[in-house]
Amino acid sequence: MHLTETQIRSIIGELILEGFKDDQRYLAEKYPQKAAELSELGPKWIAWLTSRFGVSPTKEEVHPFEDAIVTITKFARKDAGIGEKYRANEQFRNVIDAAFPVDARNWQAPNDATSMTVDDMEKILGLSERKKQRFNVDQADDIEGDRVGKVGPWNLWMPTTRERSCKIAQYDPVTLEPKTTWCTARTAGSNLFYNYVGRPDADMTLFYVIKDNAETTTDWLSIGFINGKPKLLGEDGGISVDRENVGLTPKRLKNILGSYHDEIIEKLTERNRELGGVHPAHQKIKDAAQSVDALKYLTVGLSADETTDLKGKVLEEPNLSPDVLAALADDRDEQVRWLVGQNTSTPAEVLMKLADDSIWKVRKSAAQNLSTPVEALMKLASDKHADVHAGVAQNPSSPADVLRQMASSRDLNIILSLTKNPSTPPDILRQLSEDPRRSEMYIRSGIAMNPSTPPDILRQMAVDVELRLFVPMNPSIPPDVLVQMASDDNWNIRYNIAWNPSTPSTTLKKLLGDSNESVRNAAQESLAKREVEIKESMLRQLVRRLAR
Repeated sequence: MHLTETQIRSIIGELILEGFKDDQRYLAEKYPQKAAELSELGPKWIAWLTSRFGVSPTKEEVHPFEDAIVTITKFARKDAGIGEKYRANEQFRNVIDAAFPVDARNWQAPNDATSMTVDDMEKILGLSERKKQRFNVDQADDIEGDRVGKVGPWNLWMPTTRERSCKIAQYDPVTLEPKTTWCTARTAGSNLFYNYVGRPDADMTLFYVIKDNAETTTDWLSIGFINGKPKLLGEDGGISVDRENVGLTPKRLKNILGSYHDEIIEKLTERNRELGGVHPAHQKIKDAAQSVDALKYLTVGLSADETTDLKGKVLEEPNLSPDVLAALADDRDEQVRWLVGQNTSTPAEVLMKLADDSIWKVRKSAAQNLSTPVEALMKLASDKHADVHAGVAQNPSSPADVLRQMASSRDLNIILSLTKNPSTPPDILRQLSEDPRRSEMYIRSGIAMNPSTPPDILRQMAVDVELRLFVPMNPSIPPDVLVQMASDDNWNIRYNIAWNPSTPSTTLKKLLGDSNESVRNAAQESLAKREVEIKESMLRQLVRRLAR
């Protein structure tokens, strides 16, 4: 049999696409908090991330994944326009070639990102939209208010605003080119100062320690404190680095600062202690989460991308006012509206509005939200976009009747979402497990792990070679099945059994003597957790008796 050129091209395309999906899936599992962003990236960008953060990295990147994906996501949206601008606009082409000499760079056009670093992309983004993205660093107010002190030739600073961060870290007065590669001191592109010190999940402070007449790489130091202590793990691109983003360790920092080290660390520690865990910049984020006026004030003068980033940080705050959520739900940026739809605090009436949004991605976020009213979910179940249907199919708040209707869909994403939804009726899970058309492994494994799957189906799957690994992950699996599987030769299966809340304590105690260390540790932690739960339950019962 001879394959036509079209057939060969089709086969090659399918193989490439499968590899892309595997890489995308690996990154999503490794960085689950960024799964949504990864799902929006095309093969070129997944390949870029995989070559630096995948199973076997082939290229180095000084910035961590969490910073890199911020830049990648923005660059991916604009690289086509940047490439066209480079070809058609001589002035822009000259600016790019001056900043990146042709004979010294590893790429031909500024939209060829394969060999670019994060800093290359940030610089190109800044040059491509300088007028739009540039914020007013020249008019940063007096930075002396952010001075912590001076020890020998070293100036100690704690920047409190993005503008002061740039001014303290220093930049060329004509080109505005930063003297450092710190993402918290970028004068163009995405400045992540508020993303660091405004984080709601950590007490973080950035200190800049800069030498008089700074010239060499180690004359600029960023020293980050988390929860009152300096974080000196030697992480390139982390919060404690030299000018070129090379990580600082306690030993390296001491070698750089010499005899001034102890006094400098003492002063920084004391200043951090005075903050009481609340950085001034973090307070601005918190204020913006409570007041529409404070939000507007915080975003004045920012580019569209920087505004989106900052609003994203505001939406991460644990306490958001309904007024702020309603205002952000009307934002012109679809990414902001999508984030509002994802937020668990978003009121039902706002979600009703997002369910009618013109952008399918925003409607999908409403379809996935547990707080979305039933009437909106029923409407979204008949949306014109299949991905919105999948959002409804995975929402535990979706009515059983709606989920039943979706079981006849030919879209595998919708079926997969149903298998993962704990609210999917048992009869539908049974139907899907017995349907020969639904034999795909990822669908069957979803049924195996669904707590609503009927016990008899789980028993059948427990003897299926392909599914035995997934069945012990199901919290509803009959205990006797777990007992039978506890002697399996595959340690991964025994490991999953050790973590299962339905595994009998007697079986867990036997696993304490398992030949595999991971299995033993899992069994030990599960038993310890149960002991704590028993003690807490007994204490609650005692309190109730005493209260009578």
